Amino acid sequence: MAAGFLFWATAAWWALTLFVQWLSAALARRRRPSQATRHAAADFSIVAPLAGGRDASQAYIGSLAALSRAGAEVLICVVDPGEEVARQARAHWPEAPILVGADRTFNPKLNNVRKGLEAASRPVVALCDAGIGLGEAALAEAAALLSPKVGLVLALKAGTAPENFAAEMECAYINGHQARFLLAADRLGMAVASGGVTILSRDTLQQIGVHAGFLRYIADDYSVVRAVRSQAGRTTWLGNSLPPMPVGERSWADVWRRQVRWGSTRLNLPFEVKALVLFEPAIGWLASGLAGIVALLALGAGSATVVIAVGLHTVAWLAAEAWFLAGYGLPFGPRAWTAALVREALAPLLAAQSWLGRHSIDWRGTDLAAGWRPARDGAEGNSV
Repeated sequence: MAAGFLFWATAAWWALTLFVQWLSAALARRRRPSQATRHAAADFSIVAPLAGGRDASQAYIGSLAALSRAGAEVLICVVDPGEEVARQARAHWPEAPILVGADRTFNPKLNNVRKGLEAASRPVVALCDAGIGLGEAALAEAAALLSPKVGLVLALKAGTAPENFAAEMECAYINGHQARFLLAADRLGMAVASGGVTILSRDTLQQIGVHAGFLRYIADDYSVVRAVRSQAGRTTWLGNSLPPMPVGERSWADVWRRQVRWGSTRLNLPFEVKALVLFEPAIGWLASGLAGIVALLALGAGSATVVIAVGLHTVAWLAAEAWFLAGYGLPFGPRAWTAALVREALAPLLAAQSWLGRHSIDWRGTDLAAGWRPARDGAEGNSV
């Protein structure tokens, strides 16, 4: 009796988690209906914050310069003109339009970005994460989804060109996990946000209070999504394309710290986001595989059968991710398969460290959590 119950309970969980894995891939592959492009480069203000030497790569600054030559208003933001990142930007683009100065909020990124948001003068404003490969055609395609109903479009970034295994892990987190689940949730109508290129009309930006719309929650990307939905009364969408962000070489410590920081930040967001962080390990490859093993053992299966079943489970699990990535033209070779498997195995540890670190979140030397106070009843959190 007990063995029968154990089998059905664990087999059901295994089947459910594998179904969620494939369903997320299927939903994330769905494209929204294309719209005719109606914005030229001259319609865009590109707000590009830089905060560190890696941000001012020759390829990225070159893409900003190309957009400027095409007619876009490019607003590069730095805190201090003496920073190395400012010197590198000038070296790659001597005429680069660099805005200097810092605000005094709890969010160092917004402290740098505010001046760019306020200076933006074109009909469409695009706030970009550093290093993303921007092109006029991709921007116009994403902005075409803006409408009286849709107030914000977010183009998620895709990690590309990893040069070592830690960088491959970065891509495994950004592409196969985060992008897949965010796109799937978006296609279900949920309010989701992440780094990439945030595109909205200047009118909508004004409606949400410009920089204030990014400060209602501890995560600026989530905050602007909620502000557009609640203050501007419009929905928000993820776009159809994933602009590339070459990751190059990474250190494992940097990759892990970034994932812990993102997890800890999400744990300071509303309950539905917080619950997903803690629930993710329970529907991951490791928990699913363990459920399947217990089900087989409850049936009296031998060790050879269990080993074969684990192998088949792993192939079926990662095949869903490979199918999703193929839909966006992203590679998934042997090293990527290995990185995805390591990522899945580390999911419980990541959730635990994110939980333990939720009250002290380091972002480039600043503790985000120290100055943050949760928003209540739709009010903004502390901004100073």
